Amino acid sequence: MEKFLWGSATAAYQCEGAWNVDGKGNSIWDDFCHSEANVKGITGDVSCDFYHHYKEDIRMMAECGQTTYRFSISWSRILPKEDHVVNEAGFKFYDDVLAECKKYNIVPNVTLVHYDLPDYIGNKGGWLYDKVADEFAYYASVVFKHFGDRIPLYVTINEPTHNASCAYLTGNYPPNEKNVNHYAKCIYNMVMCNAKAIREFRKLDLNAKIGLVHASCSADILVDSEEYRVAQRNCEWFINGCVLDPAIKGEFDKDFVLKVKESNIDLSFVNEDDLAIIKENTIDFLGQNAYCRNVVKPYTTGETKVTVNNSGKGPAREGKIIKGWFESDFNDSMKLNKWGREIYPKCIYNCLIRRKKAYGDIPIYITECGHGAYDVADENGYVEDDDRIAFLNDFIYWILKAKEEGCNVKGFYVWSTMDLYSWINGYEKRYGLVRVDYNDPELPRIPKKSYYWYKEFIKEHSL
Repeated sequence: MEKFLWGSATAAYQCEGAWNVDGKGNSIWDDFCHSEANVKGITGDVSCDFYHHYKEDIRMMAECGQTTYRFSISWSRILPKEDHVVNEAGFKFYDDVLAECKKYNIVPNVTLVHYDLPDYIGNKGGWLYDKVADEFAYYASVVFKHFGDRIPLYVTINEPTHNASCAYLTGNYPPNEKNVNHYAKCIYNMVMCNAKAIREFRKLDLNAKIGLVHASCSADILVDSEEYRVAQRNCEWFINGCVLDPAIKGEFDKDFVLKVKESNIDLSFVNEDDLAIIKENTIDFLGQNAYCRNVVKPYTTGETKVTVNNSGKGPAREGKIIKGWFESDFNDSMKLNKWGREIYPKCIYNCLIRRKKAYGDIPIYITECGHGAYDVADENGYVEDDDRIAFLNDFIYWILKAKEEGCNVKGFYVWSTMDLYSWINGYEKRYGLVRVDYNDPELPRIPKKSYYWYKEFIKEHSL
């Protein structure tokens, strides 16, 4: 019987550091973080320096009992310039990471792009660039041919809808825009990137699987009425179905497409040849990230607006208004974290049950689940993060319950392996099982209470 995988996750820009080392080119995040648009002035130039600490970090995963590690490859490390010349030093780094995983029998789960497009793609429009899917497919083919089935689990793109929302609705990730039409084109191009990369993957007949990692859990309503159910359906389309339907079923829901057209969103970029490629190239598994649910109600008034709390200064609410579709609702009895995000562990159970109903028995990995907090260390650097332990324990309870009820859940990854750069939240918002002391130039690693809890939990729940 195939064993359930227990592990943790990171992403290239957030943990590697070494931003200009060994032939690496710039990514859009390098450009953004070094620009005046980055008002906080905080960068991922060094972060926790996984590039030079990977042996220590992977050893600590193994000592925790973890059997899988999810990480991403920096596109800019492999193809630093638009001339498509491979940077062999970039490959060597990831070869070494994979060798270390093999040494400890840790299964690698590897994402091709986790927000960090190369600058030469960003300069041509990023996810809006008409040839981004062809560029991505080329990059993917280079990676597949080099690593082959040394990587058993490949992921094309991390969190398409969240990436698109931050970049083109909230406007807090590069290119920092607020434009619904650009959001739509971004989503479409990501769907095409996924399909064209899978087409390259299938050519090689590898002993490996390929999937996509999705951010949003399902949508909930607080009032059971037809009007609210329509808002719930609209939200499901907007944050889930727009990516999951083509990725898993090979097509966009026809009613969803009608709704998009009724909203006067430009779809001139869609063509029949693309739709045929989508139809023929679907994923083997789904990565589902688990943080919170989406509570919605019928749209009332106002322009499209997405609000996030990146300050962490009190429980200001996250929320959305999507004109003509839905808007956020709030259950005031629910606990919030410091960044205004509702803590509702059962959301992942509801999500998994609905995924099964919509998409059958597709294998699902919970590719991220974690709790951001202002960790407070004692004089020895030790963090007693009981709130993180409670969060993870409660989410895992509902995940295993869904598994018991027939959902095809294959693994679980804590976000994150160690403390790392949390995008525009910088370094104050901590997620790691392992603390990184950023005040010490050696960047020492100190396991938190949650690390030891997870170690015991894995021992007790090896399935």
